Amino acid sequence: MLIGTEKKPKGPKFSRARPIEKNLSYTRLKFLAPPHKDPFSDLDSWETEPKSIDIDDRSIYRSRKLPNGKDLNGFFSARAYSSRWAFCGIPLLQGYCGHMNLLVDVNLVDNLPINETLFDNNVLTREVYNEFLQTELNDLHEGYSDDPLDVTQYRWPSYLGPINCQWSHIGDSDWLYFEDQPLMRKNQTIFWNVAISDKQYLSFRFVITRSARNAGNPYRIEQRVPRDNFLALMHKIMDSLTLDLNPKAAARRAQVQAQPGASDKPILTCTPEQVEEAKHVLYMWSGRGYEEPGKSRDDDHRANPEDVAAFIEERIKPRPLPNSYPPGELLKLEQQPT
Repeated sequence: MLIGTEKKPKGPKFSRARPIEKNLSYTRLKFLAPPHKDPFSDLDSWETEPKSIDIDDRSIYRSRKLPNGKDLNGFFSARAYSSRWAFCGIPLLQGYCGHMNLLVDVNLVDNLPINETLFDNNVLTREVYNEFLQTELNDLHEGYSDDPLDVTQYRWPSYLGPINCQWSHIGDSDWLYFEDQPLMRKNQTIFWNVAISDKQYLSFRFVITRSARNAGNPYRIEQRVPRDNFLALMHKIMDSLTLDLNPKAAARRAQVQAQPGASDKPILTCTPEQVEEAKHVLYMWSGRGYEEPGKSRDDDHRANPEDVAAFIEERIKPRPLPNSYPPGELLKLEQQPT
């Protein structure tokens, strides 16, 4: 692709990708990634993490923050790799169409019961969901009503998820995959997670931000800048990945996965109530940063609510990945449908 467009924004050339190698206390991680290209800064602030990281050193970890700024109890993370790539449309006319960040973290779950391990897929799924619940699903914002006499203080979710949850076999390991759907925020995140010890798991987070004129909300941007080229880069990176656990961790994983139920592939999903609320929230914000052609500025510029509902219904449909396993049982958690 010589020149990108809004419908097909041009990202980095994967032919220029270099090997990224990390030694995580003798667990070897390797993948390919193009050189970073930050559309906002020429400062060399990406890919600065060390090649070797002692993941048993507690001093490298930082508490994960909740939306209210407080610490997430018992959950810590250490950054292993970070990068950003710009995606552009027609020069001068469209220019910047968005960017994608890749954030690779080693996550430490410090409050697991002594008889539990993240090598049990059910435990990993539960803990990954708990982090997602606390940091994304509990990210609420102030809503509003069309009724000027309604003084209710609405608190609406900023994201819907987990969406398209599944397990995929990559680099000799099984990864838990899922996505979110922003309802008011700009960023959309795709999550890949794999256990690397009893209390630690590795996460790849691909954070997609898209931009276009007169498309200032999550519903309108979907119609202007598709995700396809962002996802294509993500899959090229993940397809190149190899993960070799250190001998002790590999033996422990084999021991745990041999136990009944530990190698199951449980999945996560959103509840019917969450889906219906998401339709309402996305509709209510569908006029934000957008003006319908032919209407005056004071008119209602929101989308047809039926169109928004249809978008959400399409968005939550399963889309199997290459090398994915058949859908497993729904993991029954407090926030999950029964």
